[in-house]
Amino acid sequence: MTPNSSDWSNRPGWYCERLPALNHSAEAGELVLLHGWASSSDIWRAWLPWLRRRANVTLLDLPGFGRTPAPDKSDPDTFYDLETLLTQLSAYVPEKAALLGWSLGGMLAAEFTARYPLRCGALITIATNAVYVAKADWPSAQTPEQFAEFRNGVATNTAVQLRKFQGLQVLGDSRERELLRTLRHMPSAQTAPDILDAGLQLLADMDVRDALKASRIPGLHMYGMNDALVPIGAADAVAQLVHNHWVIATEGAAHAPFLSQPELCWQHVDRALFEARLLKRLPASVRRKDAVAQSFSRAASTYDNAAGLQRHVAARLQAKLPEKIDGLLLDIGCGTGAITAQLVQKAPVVALDFARGMVSHGRLHNQNALIHWLCGDAENLPLATASVGAVFSSLAMQWCENLGAAFGEIARVLSVGGRATIATLGPDTLFELRAAWAAVDGHVHVNRFLAREQIEAALLASGLCIEAWDEEMVVQEYAELRELTRELKAIGAHNVNTGRPAGLTGRARLLAFSAAYEEQRNKAGNLPATYQVWYLTLTNTTPNASVAVGSERNA
Repeated sequence: MTPNSSDWSNRPGWYCERLPALNHSAEAGELVLLHGWASSSDIWRAWLPWLRRRANVTLLDLPGFGRTPAPDKSDPDTFYDLETLLTQLSAYVPEKAALLGWSLGGMLAAEFTARYPLRCGALITIATNAVYVAKADWPSAQTPEQFAEFRNGVATNTAVQLRKFQGLQVLGDSRERELLRTLRHMPSAQTAPDILDAGLQLLADMDVRDALKASRIPGLHMYGMNDALVPIGAADAVAQLVHNHWVIATEGAAHAPFLSQPELCWQHVDRALFEARLLKRLPASVRRKDAVAQSFSRAASTYDNAAGLQRHVAARLQAKLPEKIDGLLLDIGCGTGAITAQLVQKAPVVALDFARGMVSHGRLHNQNALIHWLCGDAENLPLATASVGAVFSSLAMQWCENLGAAFGEIARVLSVGGRATIATLGPDTLFELRAAWAAVDGHVHVNRFLAREQIEAALLASGLCIEAWDEEMVVQEYAELRELTRELKAIGAHNVNTGRPAGLTGRARLLAFSAAYEEQRNKAGNLPATYQVWYLTLTNTTPNASVAVGSERNA
């Protein structure tokens, strides 16, 4: 069974958030993520840009952790009972899904795949021991004395012990200080002491050796070489148990390698899903997103002085914002924050850009308490579902690799009835520049933008309703060609498409290009550069059903 909006009320009450793959493909795999002890599904947020590249992701909070209510204590036989947890978990696992669990979550995933082998396509564990508290025949684990001391500390001084536990998770990692700050800035789970103790009891009681031995589905087990909680010797011991599973140890990583080395860990997961026949080969990318981010980051200090077109478009777009905004206003592609500073007159703003240099520049030069600066990807917004009242995005969406994913994310984070006002570029943008280069060679020298039909198809898939679609052809004029090329460089609008020429362009080709552009001088004697600007007004009219908690809260 695949989660859908019609069956939330029949589920046992766990917080569940299902996020579609960024490519919105019918061939996307299914990943169900299970967090560790004293954690929640928020631990995965930073890794989601990788996980969602080709997989639909289901985030779950275990009972009593995160946003899932604590189980009923009136029946001691079912209070944090393993069989009860696995039975409840089965309501959230789509057919042929890969279960990916971290630490305690990995042990639960292993037990689940043993109980429901036909439901599962693959088993992936991270920093998961087969036995958490050492036994005579399993010494590579926490000693009983260490575990008892820690458990007693949790009972007597919970806050101090949880901070100590955060330190242990990153101890020895090559990015230890950075990861510790990340963990301590995550939303507090506010887990009750009895739930923490029940989780520790579960850790102490579980022994997943038989489950691993019996597993015949594809599997992957990842470990950190410097893990202070799961000794690296456990990796060797697990490797002796499993059949045809990969066991991988990551250099420089501690208990959370997916936070320390997310790209590498995703490569391992992607390979495992491919080998399990849950994914196909990864298609080639049209535009290198990292190149776009780097280009705009480098332009942060010169952007505002050269961004005349951007200011014009943003001013027109602001006029299309609703008079009243309930809640937060999300500014996607905030750049240096020059426009963001004006948006706070409407509502508190989340200023988001995928170019870290732009965000750093904006934060440094505008410290308004009503602006929350955030480096993130429009195709994988690091925000909760239905968390913003309006979206503003001026000349940013055209840089998305997958526009359908970006619109889907806007629909997800936008509250019901919320409006998105977006300015983007059409395919006739800089047609003069493109024609001049076409006279020289067949390479892609000018960034390509999507046709209206493609954008409309992406909007239809997202569920956003088009209230208005306006077009403006903005013509910029330049006395010399170098003024145009200098301006494009200053704002970071470099050619980042696949098919662009490699290396330096020869003098003869540059002269030929210049001569071809000169033929387009207008009657005033200037060189034109035309931008096809589309202004979209979109409304979210459909309740988002990707999040639900229990039978009484249906999103």
